[in-house]
Amino acid sequence: MGKSLIRTFPLFLFFTVALGLCYSILTYSISSGWNTVIDWAQIHTVGLGTSILVLSLVMWGTATWWLHKRNKIDTLYKSRIYRVATALLVSVMVGAAASYLFMVFHLDITLGRATEWVQEYPERYMFTAFLLSLFTLALILLVGETYMGGGIALLVSFILALVNHYKQIYRNEPLFPNDFIQIGQLQDVIPLISDSISITATLLIIGVIVAGLFAWYKMPKIKIGWITRLVILVPVAYLLYSFLLYDDRFTESYYEEYTSFMPWNQQNNYYYNGPVLGMISNIKLDVVEKPDPYNQTVMEDSVVNANEVFARSDDEKEKSVQPNIIFFMNETFWDPTNLDVKFSEDPMKNTRRLMEEYPSGQILSPSFGGETANVEFEALTSYSMSYINPGGNPFNHILANDNYPSVVSYLNDRGYYSEAIHPNGGNLYRRQRVYPNLGFDQSTFLDDMTYTKKDNKQFVSDRSVVKELLDTVEQQEQPAFIHAVTIANHLPYSKDKYEGGSTIDVSGEGFSPDTERQIEVYSEGIKRSDETLKKLNESIQEMDEPTVVVFFGDHLPSIGANLKAYKETGFGNEEDQKQQAKFYETPLVFLSNFEMDMKKEVGTVSPVYLAPMVADALHYETPKFYDFLEGMKQELPAFRDMIYMTPDGETVPSTDELPSSTQKILKDYQHFQYDVLTGKQHVTQELYDLE
Repeated sequence: MGKSLIRTFPLFLFFTVALGLCYSILTYSISSGWNTVIDWAQIHTVGLGTSILVLSLVMWGTATWWLHKRNKIDTLYKSRIYRVATALLVSVMVGAAASYLFMVFHLDITLGRATEWVQEYPERYMFTAFLLSLFTLALILLVGETYMGGGIALLVSFILALVNHYKQIYRNEPLFPNDFIQIGQLQDVIPLISDSISITATLLIIGVIVAGLFAWYKMPKIKIGWITRLVILVPVAYLLYSFLLYDDRFTESYYEEYTSFMPWNQQNNYYYNGPVLGMISNIKLDVVEKPDPYNQTVMEDSVVNANEVFARSDDEKEKSVQPNIIFFMNETFWDPTNLDVKFSEDPMKNTRRLMEEYPSGQILSPSFGGETANVEFEALTSYSMSYINPGGNPFNHILANDNYPSVVSYLNDRGYYSEAIHPNGGNLYRRQRVYPNLGFDQSTFLDDMTYTKKDNKQFVSDRSVVKELLDTVEQQEQPAFIHAVTIANHLPYSKDKYEGGSTIDVSGEGFSPDTERQIEVYSEGIKRSDETLKKLNESIQEMDEPTVVVFFGDHLPSIGANLKAYKETGFGNEEDQKQQAKFYETPLVFLSNFEMDMKKEVGTVSPVYLAPMVADALHYETPKFYDFLEGMKQELPAFRDMIYMTPDGETVPSTDELPSSTQKILKDYQHFQYDVLTGKQHVTQELYDLE
């Protein structure tokens, strides 16, 4: 009888689902509202759940006994209809459970909030459950065994929900489809977040998976023949494809009826539609936002506009000096004294002094808390993340695939030797392919470096990177362009990050011990980077060759979950983080061992302007695109999504609030970006050729 019960286990699932539906239909017919159905179930969860469970067990046992008496168990178990019906049943159950699971993790692992969301948006919950059921059924048909396919689908949903949860915690943004390309780079990503992973939770998950595999191994399998699988899989795959890529297909009407996509606000988009529908809404074939209209005539008109407004003066002469140029991008380098806490010492006193002596200002980073490569993209190509579709990563999706014009290729044409230095693996963000495509003569990663000493638990020190770049410059007979990226200040900011702990103490009111510790550890890293910058400046001052160092931080740090440190110290919350420039401004200073033609107060600028600023300061002959950027900077010195900074330092949240002349310039800029990166390159040669 025991074996018979296991073989008829799908009947238990069927009775459970059937009783749940009976309850829902009966309650809905009486109350005419889903809220009542869910409210009553919430209040009487134990009683309702126990009743359904007991009745299901009784009905399952009775049905099994009846079938056993008539020797029908084996016939039923081998029936094709029974196996297909079981696959459909398991798919529906996994889809419903996974849909709820996504919302639980999306809403800070809170069952109550997830249930309230289901009550408020039942159609979107059921639409999501339907899509996840299709996904589960497709996996079952591919695997060929119902329980294994359902288990894999549930595990995949759990992992995606968990990743979405943690990305929101540390980046204040949801998981995008384009993030999946990073799966192949997990070996480089995991060490960066290792201290944030709970060992207990990890062991528990592994235990559940092992227990599930053991149970599956012992249970009779519900296998489906390959012919049946193929017959069903074809329409299921077509449906899944049509719902995932719904534009201009029959499925588009369902999204129009059951969703309310808001691509301009991804936080709201994922909340009001749920994370699964939110992800689907961001499946884009084009990473770069396509301007409308886009054709050769439009592009030629944009070039004419640029020529008319921003043509350089004919009497400007080129200087003979060709200095070494170093872009020194420092991981999460930011001024922690901006937080409302007291410090036992200034962690960036040397940087502050250098910023008073040399041209300096702030960078308006396109990123917060991560995605260093996106800042590199802006600094090296002079194109903006503002016109990259949500979740798009230019390094992974564009620059790794072909050659593109950049500050590297521009300086190469002037006789420079170029090298990129990154003290980590080249797989991360596919840098080992991107750097050569941008024109670098040499790419140096961790395994290639001469100096790899660490001053912390995980990462190569800033000092080692400086030694590496100085050696590289000294070894070259021709002027060198070095793009160096550091990693020492990367999270996590655990107590044991630095041997001996932090030498900086912070104090104040209103913040937790954990926040205090993380600020102290982070500030210790800034102090060490600050001392390294001082030594770098001393080194270039002793060099015989003229040298320029463009030093800047890539983005602010993620200190604590859900902006915890920023909230507790009164710096700002999630809404502030979306709209206030202070969440993206990092120090910028132009060091040199000769007099540069650049004003002392640079102000706040976007990374897209760094290359043309240096070229202009050196009086280099420049392509039309750089001339255009220099003019654009006069009207819009810094910009990113929801933050557009005017020349007087004020910010507006939308381009609609900018002067019409500035809007026109931005439209031309968008045309250039699309044409060069993913368009037909109608005007690329004209933009970059030196006349």
